[in-house]
Amino acid sequence: MSQPTFETNRLTLRPMRAEDRDAVIKIFADPESSRYLTRDMSDQVNAATSFERWLGWGAPGGMGSWILDLNGTVIGVGRFTPSDRLPGKVVEVGWFVARSHAGQGYASEALRTLLDYGIRTLGLPAIWALIHVDNEPSYRLAAGLGFLNVADFYQPAGPGRIHVLLPPGGSTLPEQPTLRTERLVIRPLREDDRRDVRDIFSDPAITRLLSKNANEPGWIDETVDRRLGYDGPAGMGHWAFVEDDILVGVGHLRPSWELPGGVPEIGWFLGTAHQGRGLATEAAAALRDHGLYTLRLPAVWALVHRDNTASTRLSERLGFVEVGTGQHYGDSHRVCVALPRAASR
Repeated sequence: MSQPTFETNRLTLRPMRAEDRDAVIKIFADPESSRYLTRDMSDQVNAATSFERWLGWGAPGGMGSWILDLNGTVIGVGRFTPSDRLPGKVVEVGWFVARSHAGQGYASEALRTLLDYGIRTLGLPAIWALIHVDNEPSYRLAAGLGFLNVADFYQPAGPGRIHVLLPPGGSTLPEQPTLRTERLVIRPLREDDRRDVRDIFSDPAITRLLSKNANEPGWIDETVDRRLGYDGPAGMGHWAFVEDDILVGVGHLRPSWELPGGVPEIGWFLGTAHQGRGLATEAAAALRDHGLYTLRLPAVWALVHRDNTASTRLSERLGFVEVGTGQHYGDSHRVCVALPRAASR
């Protein structure tokens, strides 16, 4: 089986080529970015040696090294290889993103696709990752992707932890999960969130974009009750967006209350005090990816109020396409859809 190429929402994941040598070595030259790797890749000899080894390793069984290509620019590397650090030649995944592009979700976007390929297409019984103990961003990323933190491990770069991702058992639709991004914990909504949600929905700047009934007495609590009482397909539901133990917003991915056929609809609301820092984009992207790439939904829909210019721009950034308009939730909304792009070729 040859090593495939993938397209995600923003990236092309393609097999590494000889002409990528200088670009990859340049990325590794940043000592701050490479300090958690097995060897000092800021040393050009080490970087060149590793690149040639990865390139020459080939792609047995459809595995190998992938370049993270952003519109023709090499911004990182992802790898599936039999491990030379763990016993039994289990398959290990590794990732590296240039510091100039870190913190923008590229690693998560690439890994969701590669991990799905490893489990669903290659049929791997488990995927392993070794993460340096001080590499907090990779710890959060691994946790958000479903890796289990199982053991200590020592490598030349310093102490690390062994993580493992196991294929889901039983139903292909998991219970509503907790998702994690660079800054947020996106967990299922709870009763003790009611006061915080009430504060968000009672803000006039947000109320004007909700249902025309939003100013009626009791509407907010009825809305929270409806969200807490969600009884729909597994894996979907309503989430709280939490940053440093503070609820900053809420969102949902559930069968639409407005569109025909109960198609999956996504929504997000961020408290005004927390807007302008990209948190809504971070949360909405996580919910979109959960729907498209974890639940394998054929599409995710969004209804964006005609006056909500911020959400219109956000939906465009996330790859939603406006297909029309309609009267929903008592007012005019843009009807938008996101389709999965990850496909081997």
